[in-house]
Amino acid sequence: MLGGNLRVRGGALFAPLIAAAVLFAASAAFAQKPIVVGASISQTGPLAVDASYHLKGIQVGVADANAHGGWLGRKLVLKYYDDQSNPGTGVRLYTRLITEDKVDLLIGPYSSGISQAVAPLINKYERATPMPGASLPAIFSAGNKWAFQLLPPATGYAEGTLPMAKAMGAHKVAILQAQLSFTLACGRARLDQAKALGMDVVYSTTYAMPPPDFSSIALAIKSANPDAVVVCSYYPDAVGLAQALHRIGYAPRFFAETIGPAEKQFNSAIGPIANRIMSNTSWWPSLKTHGNAAFIASYKKMFNEEPDYHAAGTYAAVQVLGAAVKATKSLDQTKLRGWLATHEVETVQGTFKSSPTGLSLKFGQYMFQIQGDKRVLVWPTAVAQGKPEVPYTGQ
Repeated sequence: MLGGNLRVRGGALFAPLIAAAVLFAASAAFAQKPIVVGASISQTGPLAVDASYHLKGIQVGVADANAHGGWLGRKLVLKYYDDQSNPGTGVRLYTRLITEDKVDLLIGPYSSGISQAVAPLINKYERATPMPGASLPAIFSAGNKWAFQLLPPATGYAEGTLPMAKAMGAHKVAILQAQLSFTLACGRARLDQAKALGMDVVYSTTYAMPPPDFSSIALAIKSANPDAVVVCSYYPDAVGLAQALHRIGYAPRFFAETIGPAEKQFNSAIGPIANRIMSNTSWWPSLKTHGNAAFIASYKKMFNEEPDYHAAGTYAAVQVLGAAVKATKSLDQTKLRGWLATHEVETVQGTFKSSPTGLSLKFGQYMFQIQGDKRVLVWPTAVAQGKPEVPYTGQ
C-alpha cells in the first residue's frame, strides 16, 4: 500500500511522506521522559501584574522550544508554583522543586527580593539557574557561582530620565523608592546621579509595600515643587502615586516611574493621566535582536497581546538555558554552569554575557514614554523612535 502511494501521475510527490516521517520522529523523541523546567511565579500579591508577563515569557519560550524538537530530543514541561510575592514562600517552593519534584532545570523567580532569598539555595544545591527577575547587583557578588543575571542591573533603571530632563531645563528633582531591594538600589543610583549632574534633590522618601494611600507623599511633592519626579516602583505603587498626584492637581514637568508603565494594565488603571509618563525597559519590539520578530509573533499568537520586557527577559532565559543544554549535550549542572560562565548567547533582549560571579555584562537599558495610546522609545537617541513630549500634564 505504501508503494502505491508513491506512484503519482506526473512525478513522485514525496512531501506527504516526508511530513509523516518528521511527525513520527518527533513523536518518537517526545515519547522519552520530558525535561522538566521549574520556577516559582508571583501569581498573587503586589507583584502579580508584572510577574504575569514573567510567566508568559517562559511559557512562550517552552512552546517555541518544543515546536523545534525540544532539547536533546526531549519535550520540555514547565512546572511552577505561586510564591505569593513572598521571599520566604519562594525559598520553600524552590526547595520543593529541587528536593521533592527533582526538576531537571530551574529558572529564577520574579523580583530581586525573591531572587535574593532564593540565590543561596541555588548555590547550596549547585543548580545553574538563569535569573530573569533579578536586577539587584548584590545577588551576583562574591560567593555566587550558580545564579546568572538575565537583566541589566537595578542601578540602570530610569537612568535616562535625569539627563533628558536636565537637557530640557530641569533643575529640581524628587526621587521616591519603595522599601524593596530592587527599588532601593535604583533610588540610591538616581540620587547619586542627580548629585553628579548638579541637580537639586528637593524631596526624597521611601514607602512600604503594599503601597500606602500616597496622599501625604503627593502633598509633600507638590510643596517641594520639583521639575522632575523619578519613582523607583513596581506596578501597584506606580499606579497609586500617579493617581494621588492627579487628585491634588499637581503635575511635574517630567514624570518617570519604573516597571509599572510597561504594562498595558497601567493605562487601563489610570486612563489619560498615563500620557507622557516615562519609564525604562530592557527590550523593545523594534530592536533587531536575535529571534525578536519570532518571539513577538509567538507571544501574540499565544496570548493575543503585546509582550513587555519582563516576558522578553524570561524568553531570553529559555534561549540561554537552551543554548547551554544544546552546546553541552547535557543536563549536568556543572557542565551547564561552566558553559554559561564562559560563553555569550544572542537573545531577544541582546547579548547575554556573564561575569565570573553571574553579573550581567552586556544587557542595556532604554527609556520609553507613553504618548497617547502608544509607547514610544525615546532614549538613547541611537535607537529612539521619537522625542520625549513635555511637559507631563497629569490629564
